Amino acid sequence: MKSMRYGRLRDSWRLPMPYRPSRPCPGRGPRRGGCPNLIRGNARCCPECEPYDKQAVRQYNQHRDESPGRRFLHSTTWRRIRDAKLNQDPICERCLRGGLTGPVVRAATLVHHLDGNELNNDPDNHESLCNPCHEDQHRGERWGI
Repeated sequence: MKSMRYGRLRDSWRLPMPYRPSRPCPGRGPRRGGCPNLIRGNARCCPECEPYDKQAVRQYNQHRDESPGRRFLHSTTWRRIRDAKLNQDPICERCLRGGLTGPVVRAATLVHHLDGNELNNDPDNHESLCNPCHEDQHRGERWGI
């Protein structure tokens, strides 16, 4: 059975999925918590609140990058240290220590400071990690676990 629906000829069993329901805008800037607009999809806020949202994100990033450790991680010195470590140990050290072999072992893309001090660049303080192992290491720090 064929039907005309939504301007096109379609099989009756192939109707389009409905849109996800709109949700209230959380409000930013002077409208914080009181914005009357609804937003769709993956938008963080409505177009009227968006300039305030971008400003807040920019201020957060600027404040975060002011610490000496973060400033060092953007330097060419750190990039050289990181590249040397990843060339020396291109495979994730935790995956190897855990006994994983063959295609399961992942390539290291990050260099982790074992003591947590980003300014301590002793070669014995660095560990080559893949993304999943690095996330496991920092999960407790980020979420307070």
